[in-house]
Amino acid sequence: MTANVTTASAKYNRVAIALHWVLAILILFLLFPGEELIEVERGQSVAGWGPTAHASLGILVLLLSILRIVWRVSHSAPPLPASMPIWQVKATAAIHGLLYLLMLGIPLAGWLALAPWAAERLDPQAVTFFQLMPLNIWPNIGEWTGELHEIGGTLAQILIAIHVLAALKHQFIDKDGLMRRMMFR
Repeated sequence: MTANVTTASAKYNRVAIALHWVLAILILFLLFPGEELIEVERGQSVAGWGPTAHASLGILVLLLSILRIVWRVSHSAPPLPASMPIWQVKATAAIHGLLYLLMLGIPLAGWLALAPWAAERLDPQAVTFFQLMPLNIWPNIGEWTGELHEIGGTLAQILIAIHVLAALKHQFIDKDGLMRRMMFR
């Protein structure tokens, strides 16, 4: 027996849905093709649009993630299907918690990594937040910040794959309507 989660009260609200999908698109872009935007050889200028685009989108992810967390804390999530085993409920909570942590941690680590990265390149002040303010404002605390940023990105890729596969399992195998909670219709 599967629970019906398709009622209006069993859906996330429009703000939560919009934040989910906007963040999903930005994060997927930054984790895959957007990663190449930051690739500037040592000794070269960072004045091109790539580093600023990567850094700007990363800071945008950070800001939208903060907004999403504030929204989520102030608006309860719709119930999970009653048919979900307890281990899946706990796994769902753990994966979502880790994803939220990474949505904050990866951009922060990337922002901190900007100083050691820019120190080896020309024009570090050229990396801005959508040309509104410079982003190279933190002290250089070491290259470990860049490594942390990369490890976080790899972990995010793994968790996103698990998240997507679990959603597809619920849609096509369990057929419990769980994915409808995050759809506009």
